Amino acid sequence: MKVISLITSGIALSCILSFAQAEPVMNLVTVNTKDAAGYAAWAQKSAPKLIKANNAMAMGLCSPSSGAEQTGDHYLWSFFDSQETAWQNAQMNPTVVREVAKLKVDREIRSWDNWRIVRAEALSDTGYYYNLYVETDSLSDYLAGLDNLKAELRARGHDITMQVFVGDTGTRTGTVMISMGAEDSAVLGKAMDARTEDWYQQIVSDFNSSREIVHGFAMTCSTYAMAAQ
Repeated sequence: MKVISLITSGIALSCILSFAQAEPVMNLVTVNTKDAAGYAAWAQKSAPKLIKANNAMAMGLCSPSSGAEQTGDHYLWSFFDSQETAWQNAQMNPTVVREVAKLKVDREIRSWDNWRIVRAEALSDTGYYYNLYVETDSLSDYLAGLDNLKAELRARGHDITMQVFVGDTGTRTGTVMISMGAEDSAVLGKAMDARTEDWYQQIVSDFNSSREIVHGFAMTCSTYAMAAQ
């Protein structure tokens, strides 16, 4: 995998990782529609009611700018503080039914899946992201390599975030999704330019043999609602 009121940048989603023996979850609905503006307007208006009904921590929408698996795809995401919270929800509870009935946009739900959140970051009102789907035979080693890469990027002045998810259902089960992002698109682009530098390539070489890149895409994300803290 950014409003009854917009959250301010710097509110950390990472605090959910402090819950004892709780694994944060992202519920991700991939929707395809030709009316992106209409769908986004509905999601923004309905999100505050939906997160309250579903006990979600936050909700928003991501739209690919390049690399979409299908033209017209959009990603409606919700974050939960634990598997327990996510699983206890009825997908079509009365509030969800009422809000979905207000959606007059033609669309197709292409997938509806859960992703484990294994590396969390701060949420921002809007952000720009470069995502990779990766297969790996050593998740712990790969995560350690990503942690090193993020730390070095930040040490060199790149103000980026790096979220990491692992598919828990559907065709992406076991797939790792890395999401490198920034609030400014130029900041993200500069971090991606760093891939040509020797230090970056050296870090990546430490885990490159244990991964297979499956798909890459760029997207813009907005947070539409966040639960009161």
